[in-house]
Amino acid sequence: MKRLFRWAIVFPILLVASFLLIANRHNIFISLDPFNAEQPALSFEFPLYLILLLMLFIGIITGGILTWLGQHKYRKASRIERNNADKWHHEADSLRKRAEKSAHQAPPTEGQASTNIAQIDH
Repeated sequence: MKRLFRWAIVFPILLVASFLLIANRHNIFISLDPFNAEQPALSFEFPLYLILLLMLFIGIITGGILTWLGQHKYRKASRIERNNADKWHHEADSLRKRAEKSAHQAPPTEGQASTNIAQIDH
């Protein structure tokens, strides 16, 4: 269901973006000289669709990096909780093994049981 919903959103966006890129195939000049607009020292000529794709790519990468950085505290908390869960699982396993080991030992005789109780009382 998620995949169908995702495609219902992504496909129209891709379709509109494709039409936008196809309609803007003409070249544009990009000047990196703010002081001389007539004769710029550094300028480039690119197709507009290439500039649009580049800006889209930069926006996606920047958004991904900022999202990843913003989720740092959640990843850290998850890592701490996972380590705690692993510690408790190991402790439960060791207690289970110890309980199984003591269950497999022969039950104490009546004389040993009273001795063990007397030792516990002291």
